[in-house]
Amino acid sequence: RPTTRSSSWRESSLASHLIKFSRMSQPAKPACPNFSSGPCAKRPGFSPAEAYKDAPFGRSHRAPVGMAKIRESMALTKEILKIPKDYLVAMVPASDTGAVEMMMWQLLGPRGVTVCHWESFGSGWMTDAEKQLKLPKLRSLKGEYGQLPDLGSIDWNDDVVFTYNGTTSGVRVPNTNWIPDNRAGLTICDATSAAFAMDIDWSKIDVLTYSWQKCLGGEGAHGMLVISPRTVERLESFKSNRPMPKIFRLTKNGKLDKSIFNGSVINTPSMTCFEDYLDALKWAKGVGGLDGLIKRSMRNLEVIQKFCASHPWMSFLAKDPATISNTSVCLTISDLDKGQVKTLIALLERNKVAYDIGAYRDAPAGLRIWCGPTVETKDVVALMEWIDYAHDKVKAGTIKKMKIIVTDGLAPAAIKMLQNAGHEVVKKKLSKEELLAGALAEWDAIVIRSATKITAAVLKATAAAPNSKLRLVARAGVGVDNVDLKAASAAGVMVVNSPLSATNSVVELALAHLLSQARQIPRADRAMRQGKWLKNELTGHELAGKNLGFIGFGRIGQGLGRVAKAIGMNIHVYDPFLPQAVVDGFGATRHETPADVFRACTHITIHAFLSPQTKNMVNTDLIGLMPGVAPDGTKCGNHIVNCGRGGIIDEVAAAAALKAGKLTSLALDVFEKEPCGQTPLLEAERFQGTPHIGASTIEAQNRVGAEIANAVLAALDGAPPPGNLVNKDVQPKFAAPKARM
Repeated sequence: RPTTRSSSWRESSLASHLIKFSRMSQPAKPACPNFSSGPCAKRPGFSPAEAYKDAPFGRSHRAPVGMAKIRESMALTKEILKIPKDYLVAMVPASDTGAVEMMMWQLLGPRGVTVCHWESFGSGWMTDAEKQLKLPKLRSLKGEYGQLPDLGSIDWNDDVVFTYNGTTSGVRVPNTNWIPDNRAGLTICDATSAAFAMDIDWSKIDVLTYSWQKCLGGEGAHGMLVISPRTVERLESFKSNRPMPKIFRLTKNGKLDKSIFNGSVINTPSMTCFEDYLDALKWAKGVGGLDGLIKRSMRNLEVIQKFCASHPWMSFLAKDPATISNTSVCLTISDLDKGQVKTLIALLERNKVAYDIGAYRDAPAGLRIWCGPTVETKDVVALMEWIDYAHDKVKAGTIKKMKIIVTDGLAPAAIKMLQNAGHEVVKKKLSKEELLAGALAEWDAIVIRSATKITAAVLKATAAAPNSKLRLVARAGVGVDNVDLKAASAAGVMVVNSPLSATNSVVELALAHLLSQARQIPRADRAMRQGKWLKNELTGHELAGKNLGFIGFGRIGQGLGRVAKAIGMNIHVYDPFLPQAVVDGFGATRHETPADVFRACTHITIHAFLSPQTKNMVNTDLIGLMPGVAPDGTKCGNHIVNCGRGGIIDEVAAAAALKAGKLTSLALDVFEKEPCGQTPLLEAERFQGTPHIGASTIEAQNRVGAEIANAVLAALDGAPPPGNLVNKDVQPKFAAPKARM
């Protein structure tokens, strides 16, 4: 693209001097990436500590301090929005949705009703009128996405429901001149994304609703209601026969309950949210009130208008320039398909450039950028720089759809993450024969657990296949002993894992095995199933006061160490890679060799990786060193738990030690061969096994999925996160690092 064309919008933008853009590098990022259309960005300089310093935490909303806060916020609302004195303002439950529906339920019925709708939320009000209220005299005045309906065709004998600004379409009413002063019906206006950013002629409005979370960046769940004298008259004269929930009721004994508009509320509000609203109102007043807020929002819109003028591939969803929203700005991209747009959005989010700017789910594919008053213009400029940059990357195919195969299972949410980034994801088992025949060559990435073995032979066959694309092996879990790391590095294939996600689950399983060994729970359970009551034969021992030896003291070991220490166990550690400060922090005893740990401890837990040095390390000799007697003199026997990696314990030797009585109990979650089949261990009464379920919890699976999905997305861009890249010596075969998705 010629430099003059792409830079013209920058040079004319109000904040263009803040960013120097180079086509050869990534642009500067917005200081605040929050461009969501609800909840929206907090005000500039927001600090919870400062904003909430006077919040009446723990006080009733009915107390004088609570009532004063509510009244102050209502008074500031009227002042900033320039609401007429005879109009009433109140906070009501359930955000803007609750405010709109409570008025529809109480006001509609005595006249015909016209619902004007041109986007999702307006259509929701039409559904309410038709399906829930079942209004007999109802007219739907609908405009397609990007367009207003024919507002000139309204019969003003009807009550009229409309949205001032279509949050999901980016189409607003340019003004309210189409509403006559001598109307017979009431106007009910959903202005949730218009209030505090658009100039509203109150003489045309009978009911107006909004929520704090939009233009002022407040918190959700609370709605605001502004009503005219005409509305009060309707509330007191119209008696609906429809059921009226308490949270909808604005009248008492046929008269308006004025207390609701004087500091009382229908239900208990959050005083923290009120304090947040007050903080936003005071900021709004400080930037010039409504006029200042509108100017801030219009400056943001101007940046995007100038960008669109110089970039023909981007245009507003709104067809008429006069109807373009200055808050929820909806855009289409003509030269990218739906998948490419998703890829662009994912790129922006992963780079922490912009969050939540995808088009609403019911709207045409594109972008929705919040440009309300709390958004800084310089951040909009930076965002548009990045959109320009990302568009070029996606358009050129630098960032493109990748093919990812998942062979061993992955949480659905993780698969959805990968798909939402624009990638093709297929769940499919591959046999050993298929792997050795080069089946992975057609995939950019493979996600595995422990079942799929990525051996040197598999990697060699993959690399030898014509047009091989494999660049990433992602292990959903910690251990990568089922991947030949040396061969992967030589082939330029990155290997990433998810080392953090299953920590707590494995810790809890190891603790469960330790407790189960100490109290002989498996043996007791089997006996009871056989009709035996072995109360006198099942005397166990406490873990408190016993020495627990760790072979490996990484994240999982330390997690278990904290729990074991809390119940009174003494911690002994062998880990040659562990900083001494960690050992000191636990008050643990450090040993120079595994043998020293086994001599000192009646309880051993394994948390090492499988390697040539650790293969069958726990053998007859090491087991024979265990003392069988605790420091307090308790003859508790010798117990070993392995929830780390299979193959570290010599299973034949361990079975013999169990049979001979030298090893009192053995608990394994991992085995040298999985499934383990008919191992001699199963013949030992004091053996307890679990089928590699350390990470098999709902929580761990969700975390593993999210962590590995993020690692995959980063690695496919050529910039893997350091905490997940296992073979750091890899020399990727796929060009220079790309912009991260």
